[in-house]
Amino acid sequence: MKHSRIPETVLRAMSEGTHIIRAYREHLGYSIDELAVACGLAAEEIKNIESGLRYNKGYRDRIARSLSLPVGIFEPESDISDAA
Repeated sequence: MKHSRIPETVLRAMSEGTHIIRAYREHLGYSIDELAVACGLAAEEIKNIESGLRYNKGYRDRIARSLSLPVGIFEPESDISDAA
């Protein structure tokens, strides 16, 4: 299946209802607090984003960069499937 280079553990977690950011964070071994420090957001903001609240694109891009993922990967209309 060419369509995706998303790790199987991330795909599995998402299929079980886990938010994409949380799925990647856990796959890469980051706690919420560690990710908060890495991207400069409050842990509460990350929790809110992972629970589905929409924050501005800049926040999602900061998280992506902190996880060494392509900027824009967390956008709903993202088609960066082969860049991850």
